[in-house]
Amino acid sequence: MAEEGPIGMVTDYMARLNKTGSEAMQELGANACTDVTGFGLLGHAFEMIQGTGKGMVIHVSNVPVFPEAVNFAQMGLVPGGTYRNREFRINRVDIDSEVSPYLVDILFDPQTSGGLLIAVCEEKAEKMVKGLKERGIHEAAVIGTVVNDPEERIVVTRNNRDPGLRETE
Repeated sequence: MAEEGPIGMVTDYMARLNKTGSEAMQELGANACTDVTGFGLLGHAFEMIQGTGKGMVIHVSNVPVFPEAVNFAQMGLVPGGTYRNREFRINRVDIDSEVSPYLVDILFDPQTSGGLLIAVCEEKAEKMVKGLKERGIHEAAVIGTVVNDPEERIVVTRNNRDPGLRETE
């Protein structure tokens, strides 16, 4: 069971994340956006590319994750919806063999309020991250790219530049 401190921290984070993110997104302009909820990050990422003829590469080491979520996932304590999400979308996801199974669980986790997945053109990406951090969303990060190939697939890989998972503080 989660302790009181982390529960309060996560609740506060969820309350401010989408409002602040949507304000920054509207200011800079975005191509697409989804809030990561019931279908997990990978489910929502696929919805963003579905029907576009595009694919996506996600660098798992750039995905901000609460340390408590990592601890629970490493113990195998994940919601049942994680398995249903994986079963539903795994046929559209290619996972690098170096990505740990517990990280895959986290990416399919049916978030209650997992924040926003915002797509902007490459030229705006760093400016978007900077704007979010200036507004107090210090965990904002570029987690991947939209690509032409593989079409309508998501590739999950480790980012060789960052050997560890990026945990939120």
